[in-house]
Amino acid sequence: MGAIDDVKKKVEAKEFDAKDLPLFLAALEEIAGSNEDLIDELEDTEDVTIQFNVPGIVQAYIEIKDGKLTAKEGTKDDADVTLEMTEEVGKNLFTGETDAASAYMAGDLKIIGEMAKAMKLRSLIEIAGEELGFEI
Repeated sequence: MGAIDDVKKKVEAKEFDAKDLPLFLAALEEIAGSNEDLIDELEDTEDVTIQFNVPGIVQAYIEIKDGKLTAKEGTKDDADVTLEMTEEVGKNLFTGETDAASAYMAGDLKIIGEMAKAMKLRSLIEIAGEELGFEI
């Protein structure tokens, strides 16, 4: 599984960076195709598009539709939720080194759109983190 192994290697080598966000989302997509817990979680999730922006570094999004998750690099104009974060948060949020709530309260993570839809992402990332071998 390409992206999963690549993320694991980068995290183990402490080389995971904000620019690797699309790689993490690709790993999430791979995990979504095989992990029963994540499959069950996605089946219970309403259709949603979540955009991730690290200004000047990277833009990517995930789309959950009919219980399936896809990840793409770039922007999705009609995203339901946009998460805009600093480079540091972009680096640490997906490896569990930064807590989303703390980053939000500090103003380092901006959530544009429905907060409830953004919060659903946490459970998906927690399941992916377990699969990737780190605690979120």
